[in-house]
Amino acid sequence: MAIIPYPSPNKHDGEPQLQPVVPAQGSASELTGARQSVDLGYSWWMATVTTARMSAADARRWRLFFGRVRGTVHSFRVPVTGDDQHSGSFTARAVGVGSGYSLVTDGWPVSATTLLAGDYVTVGDQLMVLDADVTANASGVAVLQFHSPLRGTVADNTAITTKRPHLLASLPKDSPALGLGLHRLQEGFSFDVREAY
Repeated sequence: MAIIPYPSPNKHDGEPQLQPVVPAQGSASELTGARQSVDLGYSWWMATVTTARMSAADARRWRLFFGRVRGTVHSFRVPVTGDDQHSGSFTARAVGVGSGYSLVTDGWPVSATTLLAGDYVTVGDQLMVLDADVTANASGVAVLQFHSPLRGTVADNTAITTKRPHLLASLPKDSPALGLGLHRLQEGFSFDVREAY
């Protein structure tokens, strides 16, 4: 499986509508109605991408993209923010091996709060939501806190995408976007994706 370049310009009509899928098991007591739930610890993303009206040249880029993706075969990186999350030109990276709900990173602007709780970052190719503001110390080191745990171990020096995070995604089976003609693509369209991490 290859990672296919996403159309540029992407012609998104707003940000993709992201929906986390959180595996959990729950039950309620037949006697008291008391509820118990077990968080199974990992989640993934579903999203709906909507495009705006576009030129024939942009529509051809989308047609080429869908042809190269080949249904569920290949994946692609969908930008999840319409604007830059910050104005810096730094590269944050993992420090040491990391896992779980937090990750030690460096390379941040020193003694500054660069991202806020609720912002996104992409760790390697895994889209994560920050659970706390990112404030670096005087050495540019910051601990990232997440809503859900990292899946697997993050290697030392893994790059963290902070300015324009993305979702590594693939098309669902029988995606209707594969059958859209050029005129329909020009009018703007929506399609669903699933995280391919």
